[in-house]
Parts: sequence; structure tokens; C-alpha cells
Amino acid sequence: MELKVYNGEHFERGKIWYLIFALVILLVAVVSILSKNISWWVFVLLVAGAYIFYLTKVNDIVIMVTWKKALQIAKAVLPWETLSGFVLEYHTEKKKIHNIVILDNKKIPRIYTINDDEKNLKEFVNELNNYIPMLDNYNQSMFDKFMRKIKL
Repeated sequence: MELKVYNGEHFERGKIWYLIFALVILLVAVVSILSKNISWWVFVLLVAGAYIFYLTKVNDIVIMVTWKKALQIAKAVLPWETLSGFVLEYHTEKKKIHNIVILDNKKIPRIYTINDDEKNLKEFVNELNNYIPMLDNYNQSMFDKFMRKIKL
């Protein structure tokens, strides 16, 4: 069974979000140059570059596949015994299931935004439930909640 997902959590950001992000980067760059702190300038360039690289990866659509012994997500193969469950996250504004979160035995979440129709999602969830349990929720750190709130 297959499900099309984005290669990570996909956020829809408006023009204002990108404008604020660019202004923050520019502000930090100007302050670092004025304070003659080249380390911060290099750090800002690295963060901006890493973010652009991250965006190119998250926008890729990959296939999540259930196999007899493992779950495959793109090229990653996760044996069932290393996974503790999965969670479906509902998007209240869109009124539909938005993300599937795969949890490993260490409770580390792998969040993927769904890019498939509801019928296929339902069939995939039923198949996935044969191997790992669907959980009500999972513990997110304050940092994770903050990063998701600001859509990073």
C-alpha cells in the first residue's frame, strides 16, 4: 500500500511571512556588520542557506510504502520493530487530516504532510494499523511547538 506525502512537514506561508523572515535575517546581518562581529554574519548566511536547502527537500513529494517487514519512506526503510506508532493530525482550517506522524521507539516524531486523496489515506491508515498502532497524540517539546507555530 502506498501514500503520497511531502518529504517533511509542509507549511503554506504567505508573502507577509517571507517578508518578516527576510527582514529578520537582514536585521541580524546589519547588526552583526555594525558590531563588527563577522561570526554572526557567517551564522546568518549559514542559517539562510540551510533554510533554502531544507525548503527544496520538504517540497519534494515522496512515497510512503508498507511492506511485510518495514515501512519505507522515500529511500528510508524503517523496520516495524523500531516503530512505536503513528498519529494523524487534523488541520482545523482545511477540515481534513493534514499530517501523518511516525514515531519510533524513542518517541522521535517524523512528520509528513499528506498529498493524497482521502480514500487512499483511509486505506493506507487501515493497512498501517495492521503493523503499528494509531496513537491519540504524542509529546511535542516546547521548541517543536514554537517552530511549528512560526512555520519553520
